[in-house]
Amino acid sequence: MYQQYIGGKLVEGQGRLMNVTDPATGEVIGTVGCATAEQTKQALHDANEAFKTWSRTSVNERTAWLYKLKEACTAERDYLIDLVSAESGRPYAAACGDVDWLLTSLSFYAEEAKRVEGTVLPNLRTAGKQNYQIITKQPIGVTVGHVAWNYPLGNASIKLAPAIASGCTCIIKPSSETPLATLYLGVIAERIGFPAGVMNIVSGPSGEVAKTLNESDIPRMITLIGSYETGLKLMQQSVTSLKKYSLELGGNAPVVVMPDVNLDEVAANIVAKKVGFAGQTCVNYNRIYIHESIYKEMCEKIATELGRVKLGRGKDEGYIMGPVINRQARDRMLELIEDAVKGGAKLVMGGEIPKDFQYGNYITPALLIDVTDDMRVSREEIFGPIIPLQSFSNLEEAIEKSNNTIFGLSAYFFGHNAKEMSRYFEGVRAGEIFVNGGIGSEFSPHAGAKQSGIGCDKSKVSLEEYYDIKFLSIIP
Repeated sequence: MYQQYIGGKLVEGQGRLMNVTDPATGEVIGTVGCATAEQTKQALHDANEAFKTWSRTSVNERTAWLYKLKEACTAERDYLIDLVSAESGRPYAAACGDVDWLLTSLSFYAEEAKRVEGTVLPNLRTAGKQNYQIITKQPIGVTVGHVAWNYPLGNASIKLAPAIASGCTCIIKPSSETPLATLYLGVIAERIGFPAGVMNIVSGPSGEVAKTLNESDIPRMITLIGSYETGLKLMQQSVTSLKKYSLELGGNAPVVVMPDVNLDEVAANIVAKKVGFAGQTCVNYNRIYIHESIYKEMCEKIATELGRVKLGRGKDEGYIMGPVINRQARDRMLELIEDAVKGGAKLVMGGEIPKDFQYGNYITPALLIDVTDDMRVSREEIFGPIIPLQSFSNLEEAIEKSNNTIFGLSAYFFGHNAKEMSRYFEGVRAGEIFVNGGIGSEFSPHAGAKQSGIGCDKSKVSLEEYYDIKFLSIIP
């Protein structure tokens, strides 16, 4: 039985029992006693009390605790990897990436907090006297992090690490789909004697736990990695007091492929992106626009590359794609494919429920060609292993198509003409644009435009959100 972590202690959840299943097999791999509204309120209270002292600790002390937590997590890295792989369906290599993201975040924010600086303004004279003016920063208070299921530990890390490093306290709510690895952080934290109330982890139904967190007037900032609809609901629930928000709400990423690319490299990149964790990432390729002069050949090369992929789980060898998170997600993939085919798209391969994996949530990766922008597969975030291709004739058309969405998280461009790169960068509204397979890191900000969210995850830009500005004017 997995326990909640509240006020520095592991406690049994007093709510209903919740089974967590392996998406690859359908087997129950853990049971969680869910937190109740009262236990959630206790976590809020404990975080609020802890803030009174934690906010006054030195950055050196906060850094030391983050490194102590990292050391303890590193010692249990293999176990955490197995938990992430089992509860999310990630193949082993992808699960390693999620755990390592946690470890990187803990040290990154520990070091970055040392470089948060104030400002001394030029001296003024007031009534003939010197007037010294100083701008400093102080931790904002209790923070809440609602974490998405696709990166259980990575997503949790970019909420808890900046909060702790800045002198805030935090409450992390993992997704009910993948709570086990995050709750196990509580086991580790209790074992090393992490300061009580600074980090709390509560899991349970959103209608009870998340609602209680959002409606409370204790949090000074609420953060979320989730859907656009969830973000709107969160904001509606949380108007009980003025709060800061950092909301990453997904996207509908366009991909533009110009005719001067290496077709084999781009085909391999597209397939790898769409089958990596079965396409279940918010920055994944969603609408793939290929220049008409290379469209037919690129479709063929992508089909050939996709033929190398096989279904599997865990430590299976080869070019492996795992399951989607649950049956609802799998069935939605089938609906998107059916809608596209009815609208005139052609299903070249995949999009089937494999007989050999009938107990899991598997679907074979699908390749759709001749897709149009009015189809659901173009209008909705896919979040799954569907590769939808369509052609375009010129860059201005591609930019217009790229912007034809309410979302603006990530956008991708493949091509080597500097003018075209610049035009795409200037013309597309998105928080991050990647050219020729470029990737982000802990140092790079992850922010969205339009309805893809507000605020920022990762980088020193994210850390700044955990501070209030404080101004001091002194006449000696």
